[in-house]
Amino acid sequence: MRCIFSLGMLAVPVLLGLLFWQSRPYPAAAAAFVFRDGFEDAVKTEDLFPRDFSRWHGRQRESGAGATANEVALTTERAHSGAHALKCVAAPYDGHTASKADIERGRLYFVKNDDVWFRGWFWLAGGTDASLMFLLNLETTALHNSPGRRLYLQNGEWLASDLGKWWTGKTFRQPRGREVKFPKDRWVELRVHLFLSEDNNGRMEVWQDGAKVIDATGKTLPTARTIYDRLQVGLTANGNRQHAQTLFVDDVVLSNRPLE
Repeated sequence: MRCIFSLGMLAVPVLLGLLFWQSRPYPAAAAAFVFRDGFEDAVKTEDLFPRDFSRWHGRQRESGAGATANEVALTTERAHSGAHALKCVAAPYDGHTASKADIERGRLYFVKNDDVWFRGWFWLAGGTDASLMFLLNLETTALHNSPGRRLYLQNGEWLASDLGKWWTGKTFRQPRGREVKFPKDRWVELRVHLFLSEDNNGRMEVWQDGAKVIDATGKTLPTARTIYDRLQVGLTANGNRQHAQTLFVDDVVLSNRPLE
């Protein structure tokens, strides 16, 4: 018996699959949520990762020089408030393996039309160029752990934001000629607000020490059905090929409601 096959026959299941994808409901809006951590009430770094997942869920220490070259640890070396902060040290980028030293919180739920509000205090050690250093990532684990909106220091050491590996999302930058360098060797307050959308009506606002340095509109969510379920804070990537970086983090707050 001859087997009769046509491109039309192949197109039917493909079309049905696309129709099913488009007809799926959007993720429901999230209930009110707030997470805070000043890194107190901990004796050792492992205390930040309780088994009930009530705090942080993991840390990354990756580099081409090996994990021992990078550090993510509870410290009393300096703190914005209280006695403790988080210390992150990342080796230079070797051109092949991303150099990371950060802490992450999973099991989040931020979807289309949600707002994301973040506040944190950062101390960046001076003495070296810190261009291409990433401080903050929102990610979706459903799309192969793909990063969404990220906050980083571009060339010139001022804040900017890209949409991870999604070429369709533009980079949000500070107004040309009015860029403000990220301070070093002191505590700096960062506040971030995102309105999530896969379209051009998304919005991102960033304040550095109370002054708004980024106010941009555009794509803030990779797709309409993306769920941001993970936050990474610290040296989420050191893209600088010449210099290691040291960063302290303290008094982190994450919410889907405006922060006081």
